[in-house]
Amino acid sequence: MTGQRAIAWAGAGLLIVGLIGLILAPHLMAPAWLSAFVLVSMIPIGSLTLLIVGGITGGRWASDLGPVLEPAARAAPLLFLAILPVLVFRGRLSGWGLMGAAPDVAKIYLDPLVFDLRSVAAIAIWSYLAWSQTWRSALGAGLGLVAQLVLSSLIPPDWVLTLAPGSTSTGFGLGFGIEQMFAALAFAAILAPQARGRANRDLAGLMVTTLLGAVYFIYVQFLISWYGNIPEKVAWYAARLAPIWQVMAFAAFVFAAALPFLAILHPAVRREPFLMRIVGILALSGIALHIGWLTAPSSGAPILLPALALVLAMAAFLFAPLSRLILLRRRER
Repeated sequence: MTGQRAIAWAGAGLLIVGLIGLILAPHLMAPAWLSAFVLVSMIPIGSLTLLIVGGITGGRWASDLGPVLEPAARAAPLLFLAILPVLVFRGRLSGWGLMGAAPDVAKIYLDPLVFDLRSVAAIAIWSYLAWSQTWRSALGAGLGLVAQLVLSSLIPPDWVLTLAPGSTSTGFGLGFGIEQMFAALAFAAILAPQARGRANRDLAGLMVTTLLGAVYFIYVQFLISWYGNIPEKVAWYAARLAPIWQVMAFAAFVFAAALPFLAILHPAVRREPFLMRIVGILALSGIALHIGWLTAPSSGAPILLPALALVLAMAAFLFAPLSRLILLRRRER
């Protein structure tokens, strides 16, 4: 318990330092904060999506992973605090406004107030769905999934694509939603692989499914944009041709896709909780690299180090208390 408090206080201290940096160097810290927020928010949002899907399908995996997914989903209200600096310093984000967008889109949909309201409303809906445990009933789970599909189509593009002027993608939100579920499963693998072999095998199977889904959407978006020769979309990828971004993309693929996929193919990994923890660490590391590749090029490599520090701070502040809740849930079982 003392260790949990120490981690939480350390995270709070680092966040205070980050806020000071945000005031002193907003052009550097605002995009770094957004990048960190996008990554950390994947855990509660992805956990909620998995719980809703589990409520519809009725799979045993939802019950097995519930002790981790439910506390993680209930961390959603803390995202209000995490996103507040982004909303305050939104004007310091380099590509804000989607220059080149149609006038009516730029005037209405990309109005700063409308953007803020969309983000706040989305977090409010996620928080309600998590705390009301909407997945407990078939009707609630169905309505929750509809709401989640709508939000996934709108909010991730708000947080990521608006950093690059003129960049749009109709499939980005759905692909990103699958990656959020993959991140939540990796988080579950790190914190609470079940002692029973079946539960571990279910977790491994779900990780492979979401991994393949995320890779598919990432590849298809690239294929359509690049070979379709759509200027503004090709420019988005061309901005990531610098060596540092190519190395980051390759490392993200290795850590988040190749190594976890190959490891999970081995039966011993699917049975052993310790090995599944390693797979979860690899996957989350690769996802972090992918989020950096998505968000950092618009502002430059200097934001990477402060973004990493902010990720650690947010993770400590938001998720350190989850370990106690997870232990309580396990005892209840």
